[in-house]
Amino acid sequence: MSKKPLVFIVEDDNFYNSVISTYLKTKGFEVHSFLSGEECIDKLSLHPDIILLDFMLPGIDGIEVMRRMKANNSKSEVIFLSGQTDIKIALEAFHEGAYDYIMKDHHAKENALNKMDQIMRYKKICKEKNMYKKSIVVILVILVLSWIALLVFYETQKH
Repeated sequence: MSKKPLVFIVEDDNFYNSVISTYLKTKGFEVHSFLSGEECIDKLSLHPDIILLDFMLPGIDGIEVMRRMKANNSKSEVIFLSGQTDIKIALEAFHEGAYDYIMKDHHAKENALNKMDQIMRYKKICKEKNMYKKSIVVILVILVLSWIALLVFYETQKH
């Protein structure tokens, strides 16, 4: 059985945080929720697969959270889930490496889930690709060692 994808929700609105957390848990995700960016950054060692990140947070904003994540070499994908309608904020989020920017509206949960499914499918494909690469290397090593063994055997039979 494969492990559930780990999702961090960084949202300072308790109610909205709870709604999103509950929804994603029912969809098979392991969810950790945080009310501030600092709390999220403190837990990056858990290596979340995806972070749903609000822009407006107490303390540091979502863009700064993402910058600090990237500085810590986090491999987590970030989806902004924000009520900010300023296109400049969305463009800055993309410029800093966000996977997507979703507006908080009545479709936000479903839109986020669709994007998260895309991310998880992509991660699965990348993992499989790496497994295939390793398999090819192992096969090549076996072939080379077999060839060397045949050469050694051939040489010992000549004498």
